Amino acid sequence: MADALPGELTDDEVLAAVAEHRGLEGDEELRRLASGARIEHQPLLDCTITRCVESRTTGEETRPAPFDLSGRPVVDDLDAYRQDPPKDPRRRETVRIVLDGSVREVPCHDCSNGKQQCPNCKGTGRLHCEPQVPCTDCKSVTSCTKCRGRGGSRKAPVAPAAPQKVKQPGVRVDCALCDASGTACPRCLGWGKTLCTDCGGDGKVPCRHCQGRGRWRCDTCAGKGRLTVWRGATITRAPENEEVTPPPPRAPWIVRSRLRSRGTWRETVVGPKDRLPADLAAHHRSAIERSLVGKRKGEVTRQVSIRHLPLARVVLSDVQDRVYYVYPGVSRPRVTWIPSRRWVSRVAAGAAAALTTAVLLFVALR
Repeated sequence: MADALPGELTDDEVLAAVAEHRGLEGDEELRRLASGARIEHQPLLDCTITRCVESRTTGEETRPAPFDLSGRPVVDDLDAYRQDPPKDPRRRETVRIVLDGSVREVPCHDCSNGKQQCPNCKGTGRLHCEPQVPCTDCKSVTSCTKCRGRGGSRKAPVAPAAPQKVKQPGVRVDCALCDASGTACPRCLGWGKTLCTDCGGDGKVPCRHCQGRGRWRCDTCAGKGRLTVWRGATITRAPENEEVTPPPPRAPWIVRSRLRSRGTWRETVVGPKDRLPADLAAHHRSAIERSLVGKRKGEVTRQVSIRHLPLARVVLSDVQDRVYYVYPGVSRPRVTWIPSRRWVSRVAAGAAAALTTAVLLFVALR
């Protein structure tokens, strides 16, 4: 049996837990269990490295005047400005700084006194609208069964009227173009068209974007007509997480998933100058140390969050259908188990044989 790694359960503790789980009592039973047991320590690791990575953008900035910059640091050199590392690398932080002597006010270059010409109506305040529209009832097809909307009477009006209110749908009325009786659509009176209800036949409607004014407030300066301009930098510190993949030996996925919320996990948060926990398994320590070699571009500081759980895999020579896993509980070691590979293979082979027999029987009976 292999020696336990630092911080792991001892072999005696592991065997005692398995014996209790199987209901074995007495020293003789424990010695018999130990003689046929193979113990392998497979501690679990859940490790996240959080790096605080800094990025900065520098350039000229503008805001509607007057703009209050009193809360921003003023520096002589934007590139040389440095901040202290954050206390919590997991928090996102943004700092905006201003170059000394660069603040000034200028007229807005996108407007005149805070107003812009409406691009929708080109400053006219009105938009084109079709003065006449096809009749919604006859669709200009059956406007008048006699003149077909072409007229014929000298008394005919020059232009269509507004849509008429239909009192008796489907009942034809006198045509306004040819004076024929009972031949015209009651909505358009034979024209096939009606005056547009939006413009009343005028051909123009107020622009909805500027409410007919032709101008609107400039978005660049918020209608102020002037801008506050300065040269500054935006410094952003954002967390970037990296999950450390534990190297072998590793417990099966089903065991790792089952124990994620069980057992007494040991939790540690390590800063950039702190040492890794002393009870960390050697292969876990090596994996974390490899991930911590060197700094990423823009890295300011980092933090390592470590959760690890001692775990022992136990195979008994006289129990071929199960593999036991022992882990520390709140008061004493606990045990869980999964089917052994040999048992799974045997069941799979039996299922395959049964399926083959069923298929052959089905073919034979057809």
